[in-house]
Amino acid sequence: MINRLRQIFPYLRPMKLPYGQSNFLNVATEFYYVDRTQYIETLEQQANRYLFFLRPRKFGKSLFISMLEYYYGLQHKDDFGRIFGKYYIGQHPTPLANSYLVLTLDFSGISTDNRELVLDGFNLAVKTGVERFMVNYGKGQITAEDRRQVEEENLPADIIQRCFNFAYRLWPDRKLLILIDEYDHFANELIAFHLEDFKEIVGRNGFVRKFFETIKKESRNGLVERMFATGVSPITLDSLTSGFNIAEKIGTELELHNMMGFTEEEAVDLLAFAGVSQSEISAMIADLRNWYDGYLFHPDAETHLYNPNMLIYFANAWQRHKKYPEKLLDDNIASDYGKIRRLLGVGGEEMSLSILEDALEKDFVRANLTGMFSFDRDWVRDDYTSLLFYLGVLTVRNRAGSFWNFTIPNFVIKGLYYSYFLDTLRRRAELKETVFTDINDAFYTLSMDNELQPMIEIVERILSRLSGRDVQHFSESHLQVIWAALLNTSQAYLVRTEHETERRFVDILCAKLPQIPVNWSFAFELKYLKKSESKQLTAKAEEARAQLEAYLQTDDLRRIPNLAAYAIVFVGPKAKSVQRVQ
Repeated sequence: MINRLRQIFPYLRPMKLPYGQSNFLNVATEFYYVDRTQYIETLEQQANRYLFFLRPRKFGKSLFISMLEYYYGLQHKDDFGRIFGKYYIGQHPTPLANSYLVLTLDFSGISTDNRELVLDGFNLAVKTGVERFMVNYGKGQITAEDRRQVEEENLPADIIQRCFNFAYRLWPDRKLLILIDEYDHFANELIAFHLEDFKEIVGRNGFVRKFFETIKKESRNGLVERMFATGVSPITLDSLTSGFNIAEKIGTELELHNMMGFTEEEAVDLLAFAGVSQSEISAMIADLRNWYDGYLFHPDAETHLYNPNMLIYFANAWQRHKKYPEKLLDDNIASDYGKIRRLLGVGGEEMSLSILEDALEKDFVRANLTGMFSFDRDWVRDDYTSLLFYLGVLTVRNRAGSFWNFTIPNFVIKGLYYSYFLDTLRRRAELKETVFTDINDAFYTLSMDNELQPMIEIVERILSRLSGRDVQHFSESHLQVIWAALLNTSQAYLVRTEHETERRFVDILCAKLPQIPVNWSFAFELKYLKKSESKQLTAKAEEARAQLEAYLQTDDLRRIPNLAAYAIVFVGPKAKSVQRVQ
């Protein structure tokens, strides 16, 4: 494979990786592009023509919407060969190619501070799409009066109806395809911060419901023949209920599993294109498998998927600098994924924390995928687990009878959870935000000088401030999660909990990342006793030491340079035994 790529890529070398690009014309003609055009054919074969495709953030949804616009838009007919000629769909075009009037809408970037701003932002998004529609298909027939009428409308349903009226009047023989990118972007923020506003705007007789009802009416009339929308979760669509019950959610369809995201074979090709040598590929892909891989959206899918934006970010850094990026997660992507944290507390922070703790401690959470979300009933554990799946915080692991097992997909997402967990823990322990400065200082001392005491003191401070209720249910696994969360804040280590090495499981293994100049890696075996169990301290300390000595004899740990290993036993909030094991 690599030799074949080496023969091809000298010709392709002037092309760039499409980092931050979402315009299909630019990507398909100027950048490296992994062909996904075959899925146009697959989508057309779906029985339902009004489709909502759901994927976590930064999975290439905007680029896919742009691809559909160029493929179906009547205005791009003369450029079909230049744009699609070398791709699958260019060699196998469907009869519907460049046959539609396409109305494209983008609902990202809408302010959600109050209902008025949501309405203003939604109106602007619809007006922008309608005005672009008139430019694309007006051909001098759209008048100043037409534009004025659109501009003066104050409700989204009325704005889009103007668009439909133009289509009836000027193009009576043509059908419409509606494309919507990030259909629920604004709604997710409303759910997190202003749930009652969400219920009023999206459900009942709100303007979002009326907007989709208008589309539904024109689908019955035959004008709107197809619709394709992307988003993160089905909550908004489910909340429309009968307002848009013609739609189908297809994010978990097996035949569409690989439509967005990279397979490992595609990841290898991408790295080779970026200039990674054949001798470097194996070690690098092992790292990237830990960081960006692991997404599964159906238990019967044959391959896990890499997050495409994360992988392109890494490959772009390598192509430019021939080294790993200093940060595993691009700041732009981290900011976007950081918004997920706002949704983790929907309906109750306790439930989300409980599920994610189970995912870390047991490596899986068992649940039925919720078929229909509703705020008119109390949510159960399956609902919360399903939401975390749609957000990309959990992904499918395998089947468990009639249930699905869910797990955290990779270490980048696990790091985001650790950040969320640590901030929640800080608030529960009533610690000031300045504690993060203390954590950073303690981490520096640990990673550079192998001085453990400052980190132990921070753990002791946290444990001593937890409420009686938290302490009552505290266990060894909780201690592991706290310890791992603290170590993860720097993003200097690949922090693995219950890491298996030759059928043995070390509690926490912290292997330093290739691009981070720290001096030490660490292995920790942690034990926890309640104060009432303090008489077991000596036996527990010996047990921890013996386990760690056995782990250190494995090839996996012996290969790690500058590995410091510690067996630590906490009794209540205090570390009563700390042993370095050679």
